Amino acid sequence: MNFSEFEFAHPEWFWALIVPMLVVLLAWLAKRHIPYFWRVRDFADAHLLPHLLINTAKKSQKSVAAFPFSLFPIGWTVLWLLGVLALAGPRWDYQEQEVWRQRANFMILLDLSESMRVKDLPHSRLEQALQDIEEILDREEDIYIGLMAFAGIPHLVAPLTDDYQTLRHLLYEIDIDLLPIQGSRLVPALENASHWLTGTATHTAPHILLISDGEFAEDDLQESLALVRKGKFYLHTLGVGTQQGDFIPIKDGTWQKDANGEIIISRLNEDYLHQLAVAGRGIYRKADYHNADTQAILAEVEHSLSETAQDKTLQKLWHERFYLLVGLMVILILPWFRRQRT
Repeated sequence: MNFSEFEFAHPEWFWALIVPMLVVLLAWLAKRHIPYFWRVRDFADAHLLPHLLINTAKKSQKSVAAFPFSLFPIGWTVLWLLGVLALAGPRWDYQEQEVWRQRANFMILLDLSESMRVKDLPHSRLEQALQDIEEILDREEDIYIGLMAFAGIPHLVAPLTDDYQTLRHLLYEIDIDLLPIQGSRLVPALENASHWLTGTATHTAPHILLISDGEFAEDDLQESLALVRKGKFYLHTLGVGTQQGDFIPIKDGTWQKDANGEIIISRLNEDYLHQLAVAGRGIYRKADYHNADTQAILAEVEHSLSETAQDKTLQKLWHERFYLLVGLMVILILPWFRRQRT
């Protein structure tokens, strides 16, 4: 054992050593300045006091036989001293341990507007988006992943977590009807996602992945671009759908129409999504049937982690020794529990 690195982890506990000194001082003052007669005269007449005295010599002898350290204040002072030293955390000997990079925070923004019902792919856009999210969850990374859905309003489905299995189960419950207010407002979703990300402690900039068909209003897009440019996060975009587009189905089996009664054709707006990715220092990818799109985005997340993890630091892993003092306290207290002879 190397005692050259001996130290106490919590030296502030040494202030507790004042307590025994205060107790002894108060006991001495009480004995010196408060006569015994004054303390008991309120409970008995003066001529009865000699008959109420206790034979302290026999009692003291029994106590010493039962517990050698029961003589106050010496015994309890020793125990108090050992307890304070144990709480102060004596330690020596340590091993140096490498501190690895931190995990990245990654929030997925999933568009749940009516246009995500469109089936311009072999399946609907929403089904394609959920498939891409599953591809992200299938890859084990140093990432905390959160999920937020949005349409007219945003809704946090899951906060940042490394419990990917729970996230997979939540995907089965996601539907366009999850949100009561329809639309495609990106600004409130970005603000909420930024709020959740900036509230976490990390040395790396967080990432947001927007999965959408890019059908945003022009004013909403401009406000979003301004928000992303000044935001302290990376924004990546993943487009679902085709530029040819298709009709938007509604519940009664017909197609969604505009104010003039014309059937609306929803198309993938790659230009909007690309602008958002550039403003957010991220990348844009179009969702496909392979996992190259999600892998490219995860590679960007890895790259941002590697930039901040070049310098590895060493951390001391101390061998705590407080248990030695606790063990000594137990040994000293054990005789106290010995059965006394009647």
